[in-house]
Amino acid sequence: MTGQGYHEGYAKDGTQPPHTGIGWRSGAALAFAVAVVLGAAGLNWVKVDQVVYSPGPVYDTLGTIDDEDVVRMDPDLPTYPTDGALYFTTIRLAGGPGDDVSAWDYVVARWLDPSTTVVPREDVFPDDVTADQIREQNTELMQHSQQDAAVVALRAAGIEVPEDIVVAQVIADAPADGVLHVDDQILAVEGESMHDAETVRARLQEVDPGQSATMTLVRDGEEVEIDVPTKADEETGRTIVGVYLAPRYDMPYDVTIDAGNVGGPSAGMMFALAIYDTITEGSMTGGESFAGTGTISGNGTVGPIGGIQQKMFASARAGSEVFLAPADNCRDVVGHEPRGLTVVPVSTFEEARGYVEQVASADDVDDLALPTCAATLEDADDADTTGG
Repeated sequence: MTGQGYHEGYAKDGTQPPHTGIGWRSGAALAFAVAVVLGAAGLNWVKVDQVVYSPGPVYDTLGTIDDEDVVRMDPDLPTYPTDGALYFTTIRLAGGPGDDVSAWDYVVARWLDPSTTVVPREDVFPDDVTADQIREQNTELMQHSQQDAAVVALRAAGIEVPEDIVVAQVIADAPADGVLHVDDQILAVEGESMHDAETVRARLQEVDPGQSATMTLVRDGEEVEIDVPTKADEETGRTIVGVYLAPRYDMPYDVTIDAGNVGGPSAGMMFALAIYDTITEGSMTGGESFAGTGTISGNGTVGPIGGIQQKMFASARAGSEVFLAPADNCRDVVGHEPRGLTVVPVSTFEEARGYVEQVASADDVDDLALPTCAATLEDADDADTTGG
């Protein structure tokens, strides 16, 4: 060939044509991206026996759900205007009966999302439980929680709520099996009048295990006196008869709570605070927003719940500055508090109400000497050490 030569990759006029190839770096990046996508897709097909807890929505107990008031009072019960917010918190749970968790969801929850917690399914659900059974149980627990919340709030407002102690369940092969019946009302133990389940348990401790305890009951409308056998509990050594007791309240007013499709007992404390704020003069919150969680019993005791870490994140995302947490959950709280959220441990309704009122009347939350979970755990550890 004659004439001027030219380099490979260039046109005869010496100009460089448009680049149409892929360099090795770009190719490697593209291959890596494709591998990640394919790997994630593959992980989505793999199922794992894990349960994932993640933050759920929060609801204002002083507000509405689906345009319905969360708390509705008997027309004969005086109510007063409220403001601010008292949020009850929820969690989303994946991996329950009929709901599988993929390996990809597990990877994201376990290593990429600090607001989630992953636990083995066997630690949460028995093998033979169904989704319908879980739903039914959570509905029942929510109903009991709402009733106890109403009782606590009414009593805190100075309204008397009469209470009977009844046998809710007799344990098979226990000393009381065949002696006590479900719905037996306990009036007295060893001649001493009983006021609640705790007084029954306390009076039984004055009976030596193996001896009989004399109980005065109301059964089928008649008062009877029965000697009930006892034994020592294998774990604690306490005197027991082998029954579960429950309160039966004579409610002076109807209090209705609508929590939408939320189940479980963990909103009890926040329901009680909302009811109390509604039936007492003045705003307990002072216009501030609070969030919290915890079961409630008829005597005002606040109990522990599951998913505390997720509920703290949900509260922070809702804009609350103060979160009321059961003191018994403190070991799961310390080290996991979201930035900007003040977590206050409480053991009773009265404590929760008192801290809400303190915050409401303060100019700055940081100026208050509110308790912390870290200090609560330190005190508990000191008490254990002192007690030997």
